[in-house]
Amino acid sequence: MARQLKDWLNAYLQFCDKSEPPQSYHLWSGMSILAGSLQRRTYMKWGRSTIYPNLYVILVGPSGRAKKGTAMEFAKPFLKHIRIKLIEGAITREKLIRRMGEAVETIPGEGKTLIQCAVTYVSPELSVFLGQNNLKLLADLCDWYDCPSSWPYDTKGQGTDFLEGVCFNLLGATAPDWLPSILPKEAVGGGFTSRVIWIVEEDKRGTVVFPEIDEDLEKILRRDLEQVALICGEYKFLPETAQAYSDWYTESDKKARRGHLPIQDPKFSGYCDRRATLIKKICMLVAASEGDSLWITPQQFDRAIKLLRLAEQKMARAFAGLGAARYAYATEQLLNFVAKHKVVTQRQVLSFFFRDIDEYTFQIVTKTLEKAGAITIEYNHSTSPPEVILRIRDTLGERYT
Repeated sequence: MARQLKDWLNAYLQFCDKSEPPQSYHLWSGMSILAGSLQRRTYMKWGRSTIYPNLYVILVGPSGRAKKGTAMEFAKPFLKHIRIKLIEGAITREKLIRRMGEAVETIPGEGKTLIQCAVTYVSPELSVFLGQNNLKLLADLCDWYDCPSSWPYDTKGQGTDFLEGVCFNLLGATAPDWLPSILPKEAVGGGFTSRVIWIVEEDKRGTVVFPEIDEDLEKILRRDLEQVALICGEYKFLPETAQAYSDWYTESDKKARRGHLPIQDPKFSGYCDRRATLIKKICMLVAASEGDSLWITPQQFDRAIKLLRLAEQKMARAFAGLGAARYAYATEQLLNFVAKHKVVTQRQVLSFFFRDIDEYTFQIVTKTLEKAGAITIEYNHSTSPPEVILRIRDTLGERYT
């Protein structure tokens, strides 16, 4: 059956357009749908490695205001429609492994039948899934990201068993203030966090009083997604795509050696090291969105780069409250507030953050931000005592506007 849509992802964004979540939330939820659809049926050979198109996508934003859950509610019906093994809600590590084992199925391979246990986990509250400092589960997620052909685990009283053909796809969401309790500090920068695409937004896209659902477009999206789920085989770069990738990788490596990373934050050093693998995953998803060909074009490679760069513009803010500094969270909250309003007074800050920022903390945090070049501090001497005025600057602060 021929597809009706030229680009599934663009059509999905159109379908979600009359809703309040930011477009980035819908975009990467759509990417997660595609990843869940492809499972281990498609892949890319890279040296001795095999790269699969699964993703770990986590939407980050204030509880309620950014509409993370709404974006995920748009995505779930599509995942359920193609009958992938979907897991939701609170679950223990042991039960999760058992559910993955129950998802085992055969899939076509190169002249032989293969086995996979592919699942997509959807978690609107990441803290419910990961718990607090759950190092064992975080280590498992690191293993599953690479889709091992055989993954050993211990069973109660029965020794070691194996999951064959693992493919774990994750779509989660969290408020930034939950991350310090979910993730141990030593896990930030490498391990699980370096494998995640963090999609950060501060607010919803706009006010939509009456959300609209285009049922006709939804039917077309579902039918075309059925075709996406049938794609099998090895994705490859066209010769000109391979040249574009070589140029990009070489230039990226040169910049990294000079200390110019795509995200200038030490907490993302591990992410930057894995970025080339992530680009290949996104290339496969973009190609699947646009058609059934297993050849990746230069245009699809360029699109993958642009999509990731757009996400990376705000990605560092996911961990802003996880800094080692004593006042890291208050500093981040204040910077966000000033950036949003451009100019604020001390009275406004203390009124808004009276539970988190007192006058002493205000003085320390504002001096830190001033020295970092993010804000300027001015005084209105017409009042007694002089009123403190904070103004955002176009240096560090421009990342937050």
